Amino acid sequence: MLQAGGFWAVMVVAVVCGCATVASVEPVGERPKEIFHDDWDGAWIHKEQPVKIRVTDQQKGMLQVAWVEEKGGHFVLESYQIEMREAGEWTFGNFKTKESPGPYLWALIRNDQGQIIIWTPDPAHFRKLVQTGVLPGKVEKGGDVVLEKLTSEHLKIMMSGARGVCFDWKNPTVFLRVGK
Repeated sequence: MLQAGGFWAVMVVAVVCGCATVASVEPVGERPKEIFHDDWDGAWIHKEQPVKIRVTDQQKGMLQVAWVEEKGGHFVLESYQIEMREAGEWTFGNFKTKESPGPYLWALIRNDQGQIIIWTPDPAHFRKLVQTGVLPGKVEKGGDVVLEKLTSEHLKIMMSGARGVCFDWKNPTVFLRVGK
């Protein structure tokens, strides 16, 4: 039942259907990522479905992402605020769902010349890192992982690959810009 929202829809569906997720009590990343209208604003497509993205605050790295879903025979507008944060050369997108105002859902994101690539965290790997004390957090019933405040060192562990692959590199979600 995934629609145009790609990553955002994947994360919302995961929360609603009970699939394991990796969340964080705070947005992932060391600081807000400055973003630019020319890089983000416009119409994007993922698997034949359009998504509209616009920058709402350049300095704070805030985006609004919207798409239309069909629910119960009616079209419904879905819209989320995404907080972009960075750590070193890495950029993370963070948001809270309307259904679950708790921790932030997040993913690794790269915007590269009209293409947005999104890699979701691997819940099984993050469970191991939390259970062994490498990363602070807890594993909840159902296998969801909720990370506590991450330091720069924690982020380096996640991104270095020294403790294994933390993201689903094989199955990224890709958006292509089709218009401004």
